Amino acid sequence: MSLQVGWKHFPFEEVALKSDTFCTSLNGLRIVQLSDLHLGKNVKVDYIRTLVEKINKIKPDILLFSGDILQTSALHVKDHLRCFRELEVPSYYVSGNHDIFYGPKELKTIMQESGVVCLDNKIVELKIKGSLLQLVGLSDRYSFVRGIRRPIKELFLELNPDLSTILLTHQPKDISYVDNFRIDIQLSGHTHGGQIYPFSIIVKYFQPYISGLYKQRNTLLYVCRGLGYWGVDVRYKVPSEIPVFTIN
Repeated sequence: MSLQVGWKHFPFEEVALKSDTFCTSLNGLRIVQLSDLHLGKNVKVDYIRTLVEKINKIKPDILLFSGDILQTSALHVKDHLRCFRELEVPSYYVSGNHDIFYGPKELKTIMQESGVVCLDNKIVELKIKGSLLQLVGLSDRYSFVRGIRRPIKELFLELNPDLSTILLTHQPKDISYVDNFRIDIQLSGHTHGGQIYPFSIIVKYFQPYISGLYKQRNTLLYVCRGLGYWGVDVRYKVPSEIPVFTIN
């Protein structure tokens, strides 16, 4: 599909991630990544409700939102965000640059009420398949606009190096901070893969990690093309994406 218009697609894509450092007891771990929803009044609540139903049918172990949930104030899309109450999977999110612009406090309140945990500048441990998994999240690079500090080094120093670790952060460029720490996988979005060809070629000059899978030392980086749109509700030769990862 070269041309994609509007909110009628549920582009789930199976992606196998082979990590040499991930704990083998976590083999088979299933993760759904949602990125760059850019929710505004143009998005029907029924679309989000159906999206949640489809995620529940997949039965992942974790759902991770990698930022830019908003394209307006969270107060204007409360009904959309409240659909996430029906999720049947542990769910976490980090803020993106648009979330910072439109109001992270309101988003956090509504998402927490909906059972989705804010992972901005935090570490959590989950017990899955009898093993511990470590999640660490960073708020967006533009957090300083709201007076939010990103204590990256201090945060990463608190990581348990004996645990398999996933970093959730909106902008792929945050891969530059991982080299001295055990971060097995980084999940990001932000780029939309360029969204519209041939502009996607230009985006590559500013975003060296534009879409898909990369590797830096022992860290796998996956950059999701995202589900939504920015500017216009059109994609051309850069389709939207909901990755469904299986770790092995």
